[in-house]
Amino acid sequence: MKVSQRLLRFISPDTPRELKLKAATRALEEAVDSNDEVTVLFVLGFDKDPEVAGAAKRSFDDLPAALLLEALDRKLDPLVIKSIISNHRDDEAVLVFAALNEGTDDETLKSLAETGPEEIIALIEEDRDWLRRKPFLADSIRKNPLAPPSLLKAIDDPEARPRRPGPAARDEEKLNVPKELVDDRNLDEKNIYKMLQNMSMGQKIKLALSGNKSAREVLIKDANKIISISVLKNPRITEEEVLRLTSSKGTPEDLLRQVAKNKEWVKNYNVKLGMATNPKTPLAISVKLLDNLFEKDLTKIAKSKNIPSVLASTARRKLEVKAKK
Repeated sequence: MKVSQRLLRFISPDTPRELKLKAATRALEEAVDSNDEVTVLFVLGFDKDPEVAGAAKRSFDDLPAALLLEALDRKLDPLVIKSIISNHRDDEAVLVFAALNEGTDDETLKSLAETGPEEIIALIEEDRDWLRRKPFLADSIRKNPLAPPSLLKAIDDPEARPRRPGPAARDEEKLNVPKELVDDRNLDEKNIYKMLQNMSMGQKIKLALSGNKSAREVLIKDANKIISISVLKNPRITEEEVLRLTSSKGTPEDLLRQVAKNKEWVKNYNVKLGMATNPKTPLAISVKLLDNLFEKDLTKIAKSKNIPSVLASTARRKLEVKAKK
């Protein structure tokens, strides 16, 4: 693999062992760009010194998702990208950013199109030129159960493609998002809406997956469910935001389903309670959550008139069973 000259001082055979260990344990005294750090850790993972290699592999495996998104927003070596995907197969935000990285090889891209999340399919649907540049993607998309009929039709019928193509998915400039919407800073909602008006679907998806709190608060309300659901896949989203979402009676069912998929969030008792008492939560999910609620909350649910009657009656039955024990 090709490595930038500026990184050789951390990874070459002549690099002092002490410096290698500092790089491998993420203890360098100087600031290093995220994409450079990821590359250095990957290479040092194959170092001849077992201590250096072991430390680098552990650091690489433990890299936070937010840092990986930042790194994947710039070109990386195909081998590095494959390794990141291997470690984060269940992180849909990482998979989307990997698909958009210009360093991703065709083999990896083919796999992502075949098995990847809705966001990848949506990006390909917006940019039909991507299919022309990468014709092998057609077969992969046909195998993806998330591919919509409109896209499948476009694959087989060139006339079905829109006359005005979307932004090129691999064009870095067209997929850039304003830094102020990613950096940790508070922004006025009106200004965010103005910026969003000129953004493509691809930019909005990227922003939903990596944006700051101000951006997330706006995009979670987006009418396009792919964009709003993407916000919940943002590694920077907090439990406080999720709790506010589950407690709101205006939260769409799709978002509540997505919350229910996250085992870490559902461990939070207040999130569970918010989901169980939200009338928009699918009944199959809310009924299951009753098993984990305190008796005092079950009692409130059993008497509530603001939830489905089936849920209230189920809560009453559970209370009756508890009373007999």
